[in-house]
Amino acid sequence: MLWSLLVVHLLGVAVISVVGTRLARWSFLVAALPMAFSTIVAAIALVDQTTTRAEFTWVGPLDLTIALRLDAFSSLIALAVSGIGVLVCVYAAGYFSASAQGVGRFAATLLGFSTAMLGLVLADTVWTMFLFWELTSITSFLLVGHQRTDLVARTAARRALVITAGGGLVLLGGFVVLNDAAPGRYLSDLEPVTGTGATVAAILILIAAATKSAQVPFHIWLPGAMKAPTPVSAYLHSATMVKAGVVLVAVASPALAQTSVWTPLGVTFGTASMVWGAIGALRHLDAKLILAWGTVSQLGLMIVLLSFGSGKAVFAAVSILFAHAIFKAALFMIVGEIDIRTGTRDIRELSGLYRSMPLAYGVALVSSLSMAGVPPMLGFPAKEAAVEAALGLSGGERTVALIAIIGGSVLTVAYTARFILTVFHGGNGTPTAVTSRRWLMAAPAVFLGACTLFGFAFLGNITNWVRPAAVTINNKAEVYSLIRWPGLTDAFLISAGIVAAGAALGWAISRRATDTAPRTIGADTVDMSIDGSITIARHIAARVQHGSLPGYVLTMVAVAALATIPFISAIDFDMITGADNAAQMVLAIFVAASAVASTQVRTRLGAALVLGSVGFAIAGLFVTSGAPDLVLTQLLVETVIVVGFVLGLGRLTTTFPRHGATWQTTRIGVSLMAAAAVAVGLAGSARGPVPASNIERLSDEAVSEGGGKNVVNVILTDIRALDTLGEIVVLAVVAVGVLALLHRRPEVVLSPDEPSRLPEPTDNLTGADR
Repeated sequence: MLWSLLVVHLLGVAVISVVGTRLARWSFLVAALPMAFSTIVAAIALVDQTTTRAEFTWVGPLDLTIALRLDAFSSLIALAVSGIGVLVCVYAAGYFSASAQGVGRFAATLLGFSTAMLGLVLADTVWTMFLFWELTSITSFLLVGHQRTDLVARTAARRALVITAGGGLVLLGGFVVLNDAAPGRYLSDLEPVTGTGATVAAILILIAAATKSAQVPFHIWLPGAMKAPTPVSAYLHSATMVKAGVVLVAVASPALAQTSVWTPLGVTFGTASMVWGAIGALRHLDAKLILAWGTVSQLGLMIVLLSFGSGKAVFAAVSILFAHAIFKAALFMIVGEIDIRTGTRDIRELSGLYRSMPLAYGVALVSSLSMAGVPPMLGFPAKEAAVEAALGLSGGERTVALIAIIGGSVLTVAYTARFILTVFHGGNGTPTAVTSRRWLMAAPAVFLGACTLFGFAFLGNITNWVRPAAVTINNKAEVYSLIRWPGLTDAFLISAGIVAAGAALGWAISRRATDTAPRTIGADTVDMSIDGSITIARHIAARVQHGSLPGYVLTMVAVAALATIPFISAIDFDMITGADNAAQMVLAIFVAASAVASTQVRTRLGAALVLGSVGFAIAGLFVTSGAPDLVLTQLLVETVIVVGFVLGLGRLTTTFPRHGATWQTTRIGVSLMAAAAVAVGLAGSARGPVPASNIERLSDEAVSEGGGKNVVNVILTDIRALDTLGEIVVLAVVAVGVLALLHRRPEVVLSPDEPSRLPEPTDNLTGADR
């Protein structure tokens, strides 16, 4: 069943990619079908409280297993991912006009992102999660940069990709360390670990989570991503992608919560994001940016709660995560509708929308009250659980949690109040002119607003979904429930004070006239850093990738030769002998003399023949060493090489270009380094004889497993079959490339006495001629 979820999504991507151009905006309804299927599966699993697993082993010896798991937590997140995805697809069908370009491509990419996010949620091994983690980064980059002709959109997409992909590299390091510190096949079976390795893994994983969930200082990409079409904002940047980091923290916390850095670092990330995100939401003039910065703040609250890791805190975090996906997606949809119907999102240009857009106003008011944690909305009991979780801690943790949660919540209410007052009640009172309502845009937002209300009414059912999900992270969450009316408890009184203080602050800020938007210093700094890195990379590439093939070969050979220096200490000179017989000495001298002679020959054909004589002399050395298989192989190879040289030389000049003394000295020096490296490698490998048991084992297994008595042949064609096939493919590709180059090059025929007109390498190995 789990594989079918991904297969159906991928089939949907394929179908839309083929027919999306003809379907135009209706391709979103096709994209909604696989998401609807996933929604149904997740809902059934959530109601039945069943756990399903599916896996296949990719590389057994490396323990690379692709595994999926649908349990209480993953089914809750999958319900949000796929359910809101369906609504976003319906919304997008109304958002885009009939003449919009590239809509089919956009719909296919949106469904591709949903597939990646669904796989990330269901992942049950570190490698599975990493695979889908990177896919979310790639597909979100394509979605943010959908308007490819818009420089601002391209810049925002690049910024998001650099930060999130950089976080992916950090995550890979964290998973490698975690896999070593807490070896286990499944993420769901991780046991608590401590020690240096676990600490390093905790730091890396928290940083990776911070990049994906837009935590300070990695939050810069999220506001810029608001340049994307509003369906992207309503889906990726409220309900799905930004929750990936939260999911990562939740999944890794059972293993890493006991490390010394987990709580301090996570709380630092979360608190800074709560405060700075809220401040950003209080300063910006674009309604969409207000919601984006608010998302940064609320994600910080989730990270803080999960970092504390108590049963109540985890329960509160999961509750807020679910409620936030509903009300924030609705708010983004409303802002998108305002943008389409009024032509602007600037709060300075909006006036009296509560009268001209009453339905949108009602949905926005309900969703905003839920975001502020006001009853009777779903966000209220979730926020109550967060305050109670802070009160349930002790010592310094209690103080820090109360300050962070109360302070962040006051600011949340403040920017929520500012949002409602400026967007719908601002201006001079004259309603802003609006176009007619698009029901495909309005209906999904209305449905989400209704979910916020009905979620509070059916709070027991929501608790039955949230509690098992929290229990998969922390067993102590089993005893907690969402409470519709907690009574006059300390938590309720604190919540009342939060709402009163935040509303007063938001009203005061909304009354203050602001003419200029805050500068995007952080985003500009990141963009300048990226541009600077690209400039430096081009400069280095121009110096290093200078186009000289001989220069590349010399560099690779020199580096490989230097790599053998550590093996010098492994040489056992007692194991080295001069020669077994006189024939070997004679042949060795002949090989060395031929090699020296090849450096002095001026004609290409003469050099090929001299090199061929070297190869045939080495075949003679194999004869004297009793290796007939190697003799036959060497003779065959040398014959093919000499014939190839003769055929290829017909396209080249008959003589080599003349070289300067520096260039020739460099080549001779590197050749000597290579010779010394080979000698060191061979001498180091001869330090100890191969145990007889290994030889006997190879001989026996050559017959029993390989079906042949020739050990060398069995190794090449059976044990190393894929490696040998790869080498053959590489050689074939090189041969095809050489033939292509020969056919494209104009034939040059020069007499032996005519000077070459071909470019010659210079001593400094630079210039466009190479």
